[in-house]
Amino acid sequence: MTTFSATYSPDDNKLRLSASQRLDAETYERVKAAGFKWAPKQEIFVAPMWTPEREDLCIELAGEIEDDDRSLTERAEERADRFEDYSDKRGKEAASAREHVQSITEHIPFGQPILVGHHSERHARKDAQRIENGMRRAVQLWETSAYWSRRAERAVAHAKYKERPDVRHRRIKGLEADKRKQEKHITEAEQFLGFWLKCEAETDPAKKLAMALKISGYRNHQMPRKEGDREDWDQLPSAYTVLNNSHPNLYAPRTVEEVIEEAKRQFPASTERVRRWLNHYENRIAYERAMLGEDGVVKGEKFDIQVGGRVLIGSEWLVVLRVNKREGRILSVRTNARFVPVRGIEEVQDYNAPTEEDASKAKKATTLGPLVNYPAEGCIEMTKAQFDKVPKDYRGTEKTKATSEVAAHRVRCAMGCFVKKTGNEGHHYFNVFITDAKRVDPPKAEGQNQDAAPVTFDRRIEMPVSKPVASDAQNHTPAQQAKQAEADQIAAMRETLKTGVQVVTAPQLFPTPAPLAAEIVEMAEIEAGMTVLEPSAGTGNLLQAIREATAGEAVRTAVEINGKLCEQLKAQELGADIHHADFLTLNPDTFGRFDRVVMNPPFVNAEDIKHIEHALKFLKQGGRLVAICAGGPRQAERLGGLARQMGGTFENLPEGSFVASGTNVRAAVFAVNAPQAMSAAA
Repeated sequence: MTTFSATYSPDDNKLRLSASQRLDAETYERVKAAGFKWAPKQEIFVAPMWTPEREDLCIELAGEIEDDDRSLTERAEERADRFEDYSDKRGKEAASAREHVQSITEHIPFGQPILVGHHSERHARKDAQRIENGMRRAVQLWETSAYWSRRAERAVAHAKYKERPDVRHRRIKGLEADKRKQEKHITEAEQFLGFWLKCEAETDPAKKLAMALKISGYRNHQMPRKEGDREDWDQLPSAYTVLNNSHPNLYAPRTVEEVIEEAKRQFPASTERVRRWLNHYENRIAYERAMLGEDGVVKGEKFDIQVGGRVLIGSEWLVVLRVNKREGRILSVRTNARFVPVRGIEEVQDYNAPTEEDASKAKKATTLGPLVNYPAEGCIEMTKAQFDKVPKDYRGTEKTKATSEVAAHRVRCAMGCFVKKTGNEGHHYFNVFITDAKRVDPPKAEGQNQDAAPVTFDRRIEMPVSKPVASDAQNHTPAQQAKQAEADQIAAMRETLKTGVQVVTAPQLFPTPAPLAAEIVEMAEIEAGMTVLEPSAGTGNLLQAIREATAGEAVRTAVEINGKLCEQLKAQELGADIHHADFLTLNPDTFGRFDRVVMNPPFVNAEDIKHIEHALKFLKQGGRLVAICAGGPRQAERLGGLARQMGGTFENLPEGSFVASGTNVRAAVFAVNAPQAMSAAA
């Protein structure tokens, strides 16, 4: 057997229904039709707001409705915990995707093209696609993680916002307005029920029908279907429609007695339902006032606000021109604010009593001009009785500005449709002259120019108290720094994805593995302040090793023939002087000589021999060159002999030294010191 429990929370005005097991189809349809929605994480049905029908369903199923004691903030924090779990999961998946990309591009920094030549182009393009797909997945998961983190923060922030006193006070005003509507509905329903009872008591059939038509014309109600109504027409008839029999092809005729009986049934029923809404609003208002504090008021209601006083709203002290009250409580104040003059009492942060000057100016600003009554051009002439018959919402007074001849004053006005105007004129207001009232001419302008001048108030701004700015160390904890580092990596991926991962042909380029690059730099014995040349920079691994070994104190110069790689080197190694050129075409007399040369030249067709022999020309006297070359017989014969001749070394590297770069090529290290006279060596 399924057992139910139901709760109601006045904080969010929601009903929650839980069941011990899965609902049968019929019960589920009833719950769904009532507006409940299934919340899978909480495993409950939630209704977006309270209604009498939903309350009845909960009582029917659960027997009673219990109070939900959790506050909005507590509920929001639970929700934020769920969002943080979503965020953590997506964050871990994003990190995994990022690590997968890094495992493919371990020796290729983000933004650098994939290199083709040292392995098959097909393999490179496949890697490029894998990298791009991995980047897209990492970026998407990171953005999803960030989205859930923002949702978690905003859930708690929104709950705290709704619990602010000023927000709660505005909510109370809204509930009070809804309560007044329900009270008005009950009053009208009881009034019209009384009219129908009087109609029922009328004995003259003609008068009874006329009275029923008049009542239904003001407050109509629908009639139930009756035998004889058109079956393919679903719309129910109104009482007025069936009484005047205006659609005999759609509805069967009803008698006045049938209409009265339906009114006697409907009006009490609707009144009973509205009374439940009324009780609900009263309970919510009582709860909200209790949550405001012991006195149940906001800060602004504690002040005795007078016209001419100043209220602090935001950062400005505004002058009060009018205090709006209901049932002895201040609801709002009209101020001298330029754009939004009427401000709710909950916005008032502080109050200063009126000064004599401000009180005088406020009185002058709010003083209405005299009400005049004279036959001006274009006005409508009517008696006072005729003017009083115009509905209150469509008649009143209108202000007239001062001119050079007359001072500011007021005149009566009424909407054209009530003063026998037709067409478009029926929607305009016209000045009215009451013919049977005393004539009052507008006041003269003489001697009133000063009084007619607009009233202005001096502005007073409350300067906010500056708060001490936290240092970077306080603003960035280790966790925040790690998060920022992840964000930077994702940003780099996002930038790369704008153009896509590029595939560039670079024949026989074998990027120097990081451990080997560090070893070569160590063999070069580079010191701070030395000038160093890398004549075949490639991906910049040797340049990076030089920078790290000397803490950026060496003066680095690099040459790279590939334009794309050259652009990346300029962005990656900001302290180095990067040249886009063919090294074999450069001349040391114009390009310069260096203290150290470290290099990993191309191996194809013994190009390494040409590059190393050419690089020797760029050494200063006493300089040192360390180069990686192929470990073939030609290199051993030519470069090995040159190393022995110059007192240097030529040593083969261990097998697999370049496996990390995608090749198992055999390699060696050539290292020599330049003699004091380079011309002989050259």
